[in-house]
Amino acid sequence: MPTSTLTKWGNSQGIILPKSICEKMQLDVGDKLELEVIDGELRARPAKSYTIQALLEGYDGPGPEHVDYWGPPVGKEVW
Repeated sequence: MPTSTLTKWGNSQGIILPKSICEKMQLDVGDKLELEVIDGELRARPAKSYTIQALLEGYDGPGPEHVDYWGPPVGKEVW
């Protein structure tokens, strides 16, 4: 079983994942992980990524053209 050592990185701590673990989990540099502690064990899994299409799937409310959250532009904004 591969092991890793907790190290200090600035004001945080971190671990380096062995290449074999990254390959098994199909992880690459820059991938995000969801971390969870269950019964004293750290569990990591690839973070879910969502597309705007997936988030809006099944939505039948008004479209963005009917919502004015921000009001008129102020300054050099382009609306």
